[in-house]
Amino acid sequence: MYRLPYARHWICDADIQAVSEILHSDWLTCGPVVKQFEDTVASYCGVKHAVAVSNGTAALHCACLALGIKSGDIGITSPLSFLASANCIAYCGGRPDFVDIDPDTYCLSPEKLEAYIQKYGSPAVVIPVDFAGVPADLPKIRKLANTYGFHIIEDAAHAIGSTYSDGHHSFQCGSCTHTDLAIFSFHPVKTITSGEGGMVLTNDDTLAKRVQMFANHGTERDSSLFSGWPIVNKTGEIHETKDNADTDSSLQDAAPWLYQQQLLGYNYRITDIQCALGLSQFSRLNEFATRRSEIVQRYNEAFGNHDLLITPPWPEMSQPVFHLYVLRVKKETTEKRLDLSRLLREHGVFTQVHYIPIYFQPWYRIQYGYEPGKCPESEAVYSSCLSLPLFPAMNDNEISYTIKTVINAIEKIVK
Repeated sequence: MYRLPYARHWICDADIQAVSEILHSDWLTCGPVVKQFEDTVASYCGVKHAVAVSNGTAALHCACLALGIKSGDIGITSPLSFLASANCIAYCGGRPDFVDIDPDTYCLSPEKLEAYIQKYGSPAVVIPVDFAGVPADLPKIRKLANTYGFHIIEDAAHAIGSTYSDGHHSFQCGSCTHTDLAIFSFHPVKTITSGEGGMVLTNDDTLAKRVQMFANHGTERDSSLFSGWPIVNKTGEIHETKDNADTDSSLQDAAPWLYQQQLLGYNYRITDIQCALGLSQFSRLNEFATRRSEIVQRYNEAFGNHDLLITPPWPEMSQPVFHLYVLRVKKETTEKRLDLSRLLREHGVFTQVHYIPIYFQPWYRIQYGYEPGKCPESEAVYSSCLSLPLFPAMNDNEISYTIKTVINAIEKIVK
């Protein structure tokens, strides 16, 4: 019997060799491979800046910090996501709130977002989530941002390699064509992995600099950007204080170890070890994407006409690299979802639910008073979905076995 999880990383000999080379090098962290990874992803996405960080949650947090999200600010995201999509707003003292999804994409609905704004006022930031690799409608959300004056962070944790169109041109998720910032995650179940890891992308020089500083203890090492610093002479003695350190050209030569903490930052740095793995994995992105699409097509052909099953959305204006295959059971079978999951597990097909609506969580209910019923479309997906095994290392026999097992199981529990 097979044992098939809903997701699994695919490590090859080249990945192992890439990591081994770092372990034999002079740098384990904060070295040249970090920048190489950043530059590679930035070039692929066609974005000006990419800042690698320790994980996707750190990337979201740094993006919110860079925008200056603070106490009293409202941040909007989709409830059909992992906790980090909302927690990053709360970390900054803001209030996370939720707008329901479009049932045709499972992503945040621009129409419902505008209705929210007209009723409650404009938020400081909106964080649309590219659910399961399906891009959110970023062009429409950008138009709303231009009208109502909010910032946008694309949560593309699921969507590296996915593309979308505005009807005229195609864009990479993460390109920041329609957003202020975007983030990726390189967790082991994502399309490519660095073990743990994340990245913040932006075309804005100032935002990129702030992200870099927040990810590295809020420190600045460029002496020309120091301010209010005691000047050190060549013997290392402090002899006077000036408002701007760049008035003393000898400062950095005299004390090259100097740095300033100018912000309250965090240690969200990533290692060269992780970035070496990420780079090696990235070289196989097209292979991963092609195989994921093949598996999704097989699943869609098998389940698309089944009376009791609903296949995932695939919007016409996008080309998703599916991170998850979120199958739904129709309403009359919803109450039997747990039975279906258990039966599949007994036969080696391990499923997952993506996601419990974030505002269902006790902390959100206690902190903000959110109650079930807030976002009916998101709750409908939650109540009826199971994520099936989807990872590029699956072979054809495993795909066929999964399909057969799902169909047999659904027919068994319905009888």
